[in-house]
Amino acid sequence: MKTIIKKMIMLTSILGVSIVLSGCSSCPSKQPAHHSMHKQEMQHRKYQKQQVQSAPQITETVVFYQSYENDDIDSVSAKMYTHSSKGGESKMGTIKFVETNDGLHMKINLIDLRPGKTYTAHIYPCGACNDYTCCTTTPMAIDLPTLKIEEAGRLETSYIIRGLTAAQINNAKIVLTRDGGYKAAWGKLK
Repeated sequence: MKTIIKKMIMLTSILGVSIVLSGCSSCPSKQPAHHSMHKQEMQHRKYQKQQVQSAPQITETVVFYQSYENDDIDSVSAKMYTHSSKGGESKMGTIKFVETNDGLHMKINLIDLRPGKTYTAHIYPCGACNDYTCCTTTPMAIDLPTLKIEEAGRLETSYIIRGLTAAQINNAKIVLTRDGGYKAAWGKLK
C-alpha cells in the first residue's frame, strides 16, 4: 500500500513539474533554464518528502485461519459393549450421532439393557490413542437423554442434541451408567 502511495505521489509530482515547466517556457528568466529546473526539482522533492512523512500510517492485518483434520466430520458412531454373563465383553448395539439442520441426531439401537432401569449417557473427550488411557476422567458438560426400556428386547430411539457437533465428540468415549454410577456399557465414537 505504501508503494502504491509513493508511486501515485511520484506520478503527480512529475505531471506537476511538466505543467510548471510548460507554462514557464515562454516566460523570460534571468537565470539559466537548467538552474531554474534544478531549483524547481529541489522544491518538488522537499514537498514530496513532506507529503510522504505526513501521509497516514496504514497498517495491514494478517489473519491466519487454522483448520482441523476433523472439521469435515458430520457423523460418528460407537459400537457399544457390556459385561458378558460368561465373562469378558458382549456387543450390545450402536449409538450414532449424525449432524442435521436441526442439531446432532442421536440414534440408539441397543439390546441387553435391563428393563425398568434408567441409563445415563456420558461422553469423555479422548486424545488420539487406541484405548481409553488418554481420555479425560470428567465427562463433557452436555445434557444427553436418559435411556430406559420397559420390557426386555431392543431399544431403538432417537433424539436431537443442540449445541454439539460430531467433530467435538470424535474419538470420545461414551459410557452408559446405571444404579448410581455402575458402568453398564461403553464404546468409542469414531
